[in-house]
Amino acid sequence: MQYFNFYIPVRIKFGVGLWEKIPEESYSLGAKKILIVTGKKHLKSTGILARLINIYNNYPIDVYIFDEVPPEPPYYVVDQGAEIVKTKNIDLIVGIGGGSALDVAKAIAVKVNLPGTIWDYVGENSNKITMKGIPTILAPTTAGTASEVTRVSVLINPETKEKLSIRHDFLYATLAIIDPYLTLSLPKENTAYSGLDAFIHSLESFLSINSNMVTEPLALTALRTIYKYLPRVYNNLERIDLREKVLYASTISGIAFTQTGLGGIHALAHPIGAYANIPHGLACAIITIPVLEYNLEILTKEKISALGRALGVYSLRSAKERILKKIAELFSVLNIRLGLHNYGIKWQDLPNIAKEAPKTGSYKTNPRTLTYEVVLEILKKAF
Repeated sequence: MQYFNFYIPVRIKFGVGLWEKIPEESYSLGAKKILIVTGKKHLKSTGILARLINIYNNYPIDVYIFDEVPPEPPYYVVDQGAEIVKTKNIDLIVGIGGGSALDVAKAIAVKVNLPGTIWDYVGENSNKITMKGIPTILAPTTAGTASEVTRVSVLINPETKEKLSIRHDFLYATLAIIDPYLTLSLPKENTAYSGLDAFIHSLESFLSINSNMVTEPLALTALRTIYKYLPRVYNNLERIDLREKVLYASTISGIAFTQTGLGGIHALAHPIGAYANIPHGLACAIITIPVLEYNLEILTKEKISALGRALGVYSLRSAKERILKKIAELFSVLNIRLGLHNYGIKWQDLPNIAKEAPKTGSYKTNPRTLTYEVVLEILKKAF
């Protein structure tokens, strides 16, 4: 018998052109003062921000911009944004951007009612969050993190080189506007990295100790769809029909993994990203093969068979090796350069990275038990 919880209170609206409805949706939610949280360049350079503000002019809503979100955002950016919310009496946050912008937007909304710094609430301290924040509308410009449908916000502490997450139901968005049009301007390299993040979300959700009869079909559909369409998007960046497929898969992978948790790949990708200062999807890819190789050894035939079919492996004969080969081929098609040493990580850094992994929630939901010794050996294989 299975026992599981499934909870996702986010209203999701998916479709081309819906991003222009964000001001209307803001008005419907009763907003009078909104804060748009985004990155420093992308929304401006594409003209999306100017167009959005122009549409907001049709509504009795004051619009403020917070465009200080960098990739891999430090925790104090959230504290800065929360101060603006309090000073300006903001009653709705609109997060538009990649996973970093959306993670910061969610955290700002919650931080408004919390004392101290947002870093006081990472990891197991997330349970100290007892008061809901202000409403949020989230719109992704990448197909990867699925932050718009999850209860997670990932932040970095630059001083300690820690990359940890806040996990709480109060981080769920009020409304997710998921529009493939917003992903059209994503460069080739970032398309690959964000798509691989979604691919690995699907993979780890399916393998998680909390995987269940509701999440498994979502994870496998997402995995199959991204495996098929991400290489095609990579070589046809202007094809909105293809981008739609990957964005849809990213969304349902997020719905799956926010229920199940992830695993060793993400547990290691977080400290790797903090040490190497590389995109999260790339950090995940670098460590995927050795972690999956370790996990495959304890999977049931049914689990291996289902995973294999999603990747085009239809026989159990040498299935583990062929699954690893299929994923390695995907990385190759997307021009992913493997090897931690290629990204400034030194051999002597590996023990410290291994010590950081257990601080993440993903460490606990890996299908096979992880220890410091096991993790260190995995890092050596990925070096």
